[in-house]
Amino acid sequence: MSKSPSRTAASGSPGASRSRGRSVAVEPEPKRGKKEALTPQDTRSKLMHAAMRVFAREGFAAASTRMIATESGVNLQAITYHFGSKAELYRGVVQHIADAMSAIVGPAAGAIEERLSAGAVPPDDARELVHLALANIARALLLEASDDWARIILREQMQPGPEFEILFSSSMGRMLTMLVRLTAIALDRDPADTETRARALAMLGQVLVFRMARAAALRVLGWNKIGKDEFHVLERAIRANVDAILAQKDAERSAS
Repeated sequence: MSKSPSRTAASGSPGASRSRGRSVAVEPEPKRGKKEALTPQDTRSKLMHAAMRVFAREGFAAASTRMIATESGVNLQAITYHFGSKAELYRGVVQHIADAMSAIVGPAAGAIEERLSAGAVPPDDARELVHLALANIARALLLEASDDWARIILREQMQPGPEFEILFSSSMGRMLTMLVRLTAIALDRDPADTETRARALAMLGQVLVFRMARAAALRVLGWNKIGKDEFHVLERAIRANVDAILAQKDAERSAS
């Protein structure tokens, strides 16, 4: 795999970053009349939304600050003023995605962590908590996440750069850690065992395929979108497959 391009230098945007080391909040993209002046907050928001679209479409290396400025309808120098460089703007976009995903799955993640810290969890309860975790991940990825989020997340998976750590250290890594622990309890296995971790990842993969291979999934299923009704069909299929994976504990015991 080729190395990811450097993201530390500005591309068409000289000057020091004004957002390094901070999470960049994104307001809804402003809709204003042509004659009404944008506030600084509006300008930042327009740049962030435009940058997300351009980075998702072009990738980090091919995207340019001029493309982003054109997409946003904002002056090119505004990128330097608000973000300092293309690299810092991209980092802000990834941080926004991580924060948004964490907000969606956060309540369920908190409930699962609280249950795990409260004492011993019976295997049947662990199985139900696996279903809860995967249902919330599926809802976040299939109903809440935009195509732009998905493309950026997928690129960071395929060619991880520094921003991959932003994604993994947020809801992604948090949920994976819990899935491994719950899988270990449900299967009565060591959470450090490679087989245990592989099974946890296999269960997560059943959710990811409907997002990362969306076009193929829609073609096979004969759908043109994944709405609430379609989501419930996928949710039932994911639940059935998870039950089959976690039922292997009983099959292994019967064979021994």
